[in-house]
Amino acid sequence: MRHVALLLTALFFATVAKAQVPSPVTFELGPRVGYDIGGDVEEAFLGVDARLGVMALPIDFQATFDYYFMEENVTFWQLGLNALLAFGPGVIFTPYVGAGLGIARTSVSADLGDFGEFSASDTDTGINLIGGARFGVGPIRPFVQAQVTVLGDVDLVTIAGGLLFKFGP
Repeated sequence: MRHVALLLTALFFATVAKAQVPSPVTFELGPRVGYDIGGDVEEAFLGVDARLGVMALPIDFQATFDYYFMEENVTFWQLGLNALLAFGPGVIFTPYVGAGLGIARTSVSADLGDFGEFSASDTDTGINLIGGARFGVGPIRPFVQAQVTVLGDVDLVTIAGGLLFKFGP
């Protein structure tokens, strides 16, 4: 009986000690909206932003997907894979800079009447340069970000904002 009590006590303290250790990984996910203010597209977009932080590294990894509201018969979207470096105390206001890879896809389709339909698409890969800030310390964190993307035939200069929802501990 004494061994069972010691075993249960050891399991209890091991569980409490494990619960107090912070998670080495953070995950945030949320919606974003923005506009291409000076690039080649000059349209609004709606997207999603996902960020993975590793406590042992000074950077967060960001993945974004943005769908642009283009004219009829034109589809344009961009996928971004970036590394973000935060600086400053990071309590309520955390500025960051970053860089990464941008992949964009443009598709055009047209009905040519008696001549049938026409469609074409192009995928470009380029470089993203980012500056922004994340606000708050709770489970919901608003952010704003500016991004310049050079993509072969298409350049983007975007302003975006959104909400990040923190998942996990």
